[in-house]
Amino acid sequence: MSLVAERLYYDSPELSFTAEVTDIRLHSAEADESGVKRQLWQIALDRTAFYPEGGGQPWDTGVVVATAPSGATLEVAVERVEEDAAGEVWHFVRKPLMAGTVIEGRVDAERRMDHAQQHTGQHLLSAVFLCELGARTVSFHLGAESSTIDLVLREGETGLGAEDLARVEDVVAREIYADRAMKPRWVSPEEAKAMLDRGELRKLPEREGPMRIVTMEGIEHNACGGTHVAATGAIGGLLLRKVEKNKKGWRVEFVCGLRALRAARRDFALLGGVARTLSVGAVDVPGRVEKLLADVKVAEKQLKVMQRQSATTGGSEPKV
Repeated sequence: MSLVAERLYYDSPELSFTAEVTDIRLHSAEADESGVKRQLWQIALDRTAFYPEGGGQPWDTGVVVATAPSGATLEVAVERVEEDAAGEVWHFVRKPLMAGTVIEGRVDAERRMDHAQQHTGQHLLSAVFLCELGARTVSFHLGAESSTIDLVLREGETGLGAEDLARVEDVVAREIYADRAMKPRWVSPEEAKAMLDRGELRKLPEREGPMRIVTMEGIEHNACGGTHVAATGAIGGLLLRKVEKNKKGWRVEFVCGLRALRAARRDFALLGGVARTLSVGAVDVPGRVEKLLADVKVAEKQLKVMQRQSATTGGSEPKV
């Protein structure tokens, strides 16, 4: 029987660690396209830096490396990480590693940094929406390309205008530049409840025992078990991508860090391509498109007039 793993990612940014396999179970054995069965195993460790899926944040990936007494090594990819109802963390691998095996775990640093940037960016974005517009975040999703938050506007507000969004984006940019520290700490349920009563926390998670509070210095306190960058400066920038109405209220799509840079680069390339097609400068694209649309409307009206004239005279329909 395995014990619940020590969660190294709670208190340390280290992505390499040693641990011992405490339990193993077969998850599935499905046949691939060639008919060969591919087994998928779940292993539990006594300590882990791999973050399991939860709170809107995806799981970490990476590898675990086992070394035999002879010195031979077996490197196995960690494809997924999940936490079960009992709080155990299971690492999905393609090779069985028996209980008692000592391993070295290595978390994919690029994936972790990306997720930490998006997650910390969400904390900051939600705090600014609440402070500037009274808009409360009710859910968060970190996707492969972009992330979203769902907002409920304060009473009497009917939508998010362009000026509102620009103000939020500007405030977020200033707080990123301020490089405010992100400080996690553990508090008792009683202290967490007192923070909630004082208005320092917006909500408490449904869990027993000590709670992890992440403080964005000078901005907010948040009960959160996810991964974050050390300070807001490491978010690296935040770009709002889309706002739309949904059942919960308003959904805001955003990207942070390298995702923001890549999104801006794609936008610039697309705009440049359109500009070249229209033989105008990038800044002249909107005006050129408006003129083309106006020309199309004029042509459509002329066509309808010609069609009516043709029908009246009994002539053949003009070819266009």
